Amino acid sequence: MLDKQNLIFGLHGTLYGIGADYVREICWLPELYSLATAPADILGIFNWRSRMVPVMHLDLRFGRGFSGCNLTDRVIVLELAGTYVAIVAHEVFDVRLIAPQPLDLDLIQGRQSQLDRNFIIGIAQSNDQPITCLDLDRLIREPEAVAALDGTEPAILAGADSDFYSRCCPLASVADRATFATRATQLKTSISQAAAIGSNEGVLVVQIGAEYIGLPLELIVDVDALDRFPLSPVPVAPRYLLGQLNWRGEILPLLELGGILQIPALPRQEMVIVQVDGVKMGIGVDRIFDVFYLEVDRIEQLPMSTGGQQRGYLLGVTKYEAGLMYLVKLQELVQREFLPVSV
Repeated sequence: MLDKQNLIFGLHGTLYGIGADYVREICWLPELYSLATAPADILGIFNWRSRMVPVMHLDLRFGRGFSGCNLTDRVIVLELAGTYVAIVAHEVFDVRLIAPQPLDLDLIQGRQSQLDRNFIIGIAQSNDQPITCLDLDRLIREPEAVAALDGTEPAILAGADSDFYSRCCPLASVADRATFATRATQLKTSISQAAAIGSNEGVLVVQIGAEYIGLPLELIVDVDALDRFPLSPVPVAPRYLLGQLNWRGEILPLLELGGILQIPALPRQEMVIVQVDGVKMGIGVDRIFDVFYLEVDRIEQLPMSTGGQQRGYLLGVTKYEAGLMYLVKLQELVQREFLPVSV
């Protein structure tokens, strides 16, 4: 088969590829409305840019055990010949030029379900990793897929609270539910409205210690779990450089902002990949919450109790959930603290 551009995403540690030309948007999993007549592989629907889009989970589509969704899951919005559907992913990586090789059906006969074979074009190899390439046309049009959904918002909506959380996110906290709902509200905006929102401050909300921190969205490359990457120490490391790691073939420094911002340090669980002045680096955080668009006039001045070192790197504060979120001047901080020293 010819090389084709595929978006690579992960689910339960398995890498999947799907034609990049079908991808319309990648966003955080929002609150979903359930449909009384939806096929078993559809978790629910959400209002994406004024269009009702069903959300499919591959565990259910392939007839495997379903263990629920996480706050950090993404949805990949896809379009095929006017039909829209979103697929849940644990991780979204990058776009790669790959050539899937057809499966040897004789070899796998009896060892793989008929559903798996129907929906898989073949297997590709990239960066020494196998990638399962999906047939989107069959995935969404074969029986039990989303062909029965016509994109309208009928009276059979069962609501989000009643079914989505009990079925998909039974362990979601009150704060998690608020985050899911906020995402759903933000995704209702049309493309033109979204462009207008883009003129405001877009931030990635993370937690460091006990504080909510807003990092400028324009500098964010990706997010990832830290425990997937062994951390190597750096001799004569600059201040607050925790070490370096191999992230998808790139050696990146891992930065610790907690000390600079005078926030008590804890073992970091997740990582935000940023790029400043052409240099990529990771930032260790406790938890990644959400993408948040903030009107500039909602940014307030820092409290009088904010220390001098903090003031130099903080743009201001705004209300978030039941507390405050501190907005970081990330580019200025990185340039002053890290880039003058070779990392």
